Amino acid sequence: MNILIPHPWLLEHLDTKTQPEKIRELVSLCGPSIERIYEREGENVYDIEVTTNRVDSMSIRGIAREVAVILDQFGEQAKLKKLTLPKISQDQDVNLPLPKITNDQTLCKRITCVVLDQVKRTPTPDWMAKRLVQTDMNVHDSVIDITNYITHELGHPCHAFDYDKLMKTGGEIIVTTAKKGEHFATLDGNEFKTVGGEVVFKNGQGEIIDLPSIKGTANTSIDESTTRVLLLLESIVAQKVRFASMSHAIRTTAAQLMEKNVDPNLIMPTLELGVKLYQELCQAKVASAVYDDFPNQNPTQPIATKLETINNYLGVSLEEDVIVTILEKLGCEVLRKDKDKVIVVTPPTFRPDLEIAADIVEEIARIYGYHRLPSKLMDTAIPLDKPKHTNFEVENRIKHFLVDRGWQEIYSYSLVSEVLAGQSGYPLENHLKLQNPLTEDRVYLRRSLIPSLVEVIEGNPLEKQLAVFELANVYHPDAKQKLPTEELHLTLVTLRNYREARGVVEALLRQFFIENLEIDETGQILIEESKIGEVRQESNLIAIDIVIAKLLPLIKKHPTYEPITKTSFIAEDITLTLLESVAVGKVIKTIKNQSPLIEKVELIDQYQQNYTFAIKYHDPSKNLSNTDIEPVREKILTSVANMVVKNV
Repeated sequence: MNILIPHPWLLEHLDTKTQPEKIRELVSLCGPSIERIYEREGENVYDIEVTTNRVDSMSIRGIAREVAVILDQFGEQAKLKKLTLPKISQDQDVNLPLPKITNDQTLCKRITCVVLDQVKRTPTPDWMAKRLVQTDMNVHDSVIDITNYITHELGHPCHAFDYDKLMKTGGEIIVTTAKKGEHFATLDGNEFKTVGGEVVFKNGQGEIIDLPSIKGTANTSIDESTTRVLLLLESIVAQKVRFASMSHAIRTTAAQLMEKNVDPNLIMPTLELGVKLYQELCQAKVASAVYDDFPNQNPTQPIATKLETINNYLGVSLEEDVIVTILEKLGCEVLRKDKDKVIVVTPPTFRPDLEIAADIVEEIARIYGYHRLPSKLMDTAIPLDKPKHTNFEVENRIKHFLVDRGWQEIYSYSLVSEVLAGQSGYPLENHLKLQNPLTEDRVYLRRSLIPSLVEVIEGNPLEKQLAVFELANVYHPDAKQKLPTEELHLTLVTLRNYREARGVVEALLRQFFIENLEIDETGQILIEESKIGEVRQESNLIAIDIVIAKLLPLIKKHPTYEPITKTSFIAEDITLTLLESVAVGKVIKTIKNQSPLIEKVELIDQYQQNYTFAIKYHDPSKNLSNTDIEPVREKILTSVANMVVKNV
């Protein structure tokens, strides 16, 4: 995500004399990347890239906090200014009722609002309009633009309802989820139909009156006649915001912020700033008490970190005061335990990304500066020995060949669930189990790629001809060593028919000048009687698994030289109608075994159950005639008579 920050606006939250170019240079080393500086409306505007887990930096205030901490590390005078806002108090001469609000705490963590009366529709002042233009926002009038302005300044979206319209619909806001097929129109007039499950605000009659944290609806939106405003801020569960926004392709700034877990504790200062601006710019009066429903104020959890651990990770010895100062300027509370040489860090509520000790170390390293950490080359030479059973050129050719023929390469997890491990063909107890897995549902090191690829196929039920492959390791336990034995496999799984899958494998092997592929009745893949893999058929899926270590010795870089024969070949085609249960490979093998004169048999065409085979006859000692071929042909037909319905 990128945010535009005008330099003068930044200085309202940051006390520094450092010039913009210097700020760009230093901040980009240790914090969000300032990609460029524009000149807009005669002022410098920073274009800053913020990583998606740092929604706390998606505001003027958030960037000012980062800049203050980073500049201090480089000896530049910089300090975050204290945010002082007047508390909201109701005007004595006005009193309007708040709407009845029914909140579902599983959908909305906090909802806060206040009623403003006697709101004047004043033009947006030049200073505010200038900043909105500098940050690529539209200019309307003060009543509307204040909400966009405070969102950009403090980082929490807000929404202004037309109070009178809201009260005419029953004066009720119910936080709930939409049913499938409900209609609503956004404030820009676009019509939508709910898919079901979106968080919405409804009135007492069940009518949708807002798509919260995303976009307002037309039936409660501000218009030219608005004189009363309900200024409301809510904290909808991030996953629900993402779901509704993506389902309807409504990608507003509010949605992009809220789907990344904006801190609900930002609501009150944002509301206070909004009320202040409405009073100053629109002569509004506060006509109600502040409504604030925030029942589950879950504090952030303290993180205990050893100073020794921090310095071991960093490779430098930082003074405890330096570490504590960095963390406190980032907004953390730090408790020192000198006896144990441990610091207990409580992150601020706007930093939910700080969860474990490694996160604390990373923040210290980032602010201190990665460029200041020592670098050291390996003590020994980089090994130049080629890994055993590895040929990257062959792997690359395999991947490109399959992709060119419509197969999709995938990358699946090396760790599998208990269910997938049980489908591998190995007992569950013969799988290695991780003690510290990333997730509780995937704890076993896989011994086969087939279940993982079948899972991909089953997860895409609309793709009726899906064909996927993966070139990756499986992991077999080794009693002689602690680490498992890694074995590289090429696995293909497809919904296409068996013959098409086999044809692709045969064509692939021919790229490496490997002929005579044979698949026996048990599904073993043989090359000149050497097993290199297996074929499995599971319901409507075909799975082909090849062990790369067994394939590599058979691969040739060029064909084997054969001198030109002095006698001619005879080629003829024979068409057989086969039962569905008859394996074509078995037919080919049977035909070939009938005479030493048969040099090659290939399937060249198929129509329904009719299969055409090309047979090549050859005798190196003499030229063959039809008289020589006739008894062989009769022998072929006799040998496959029990497999065919009729022959043509």
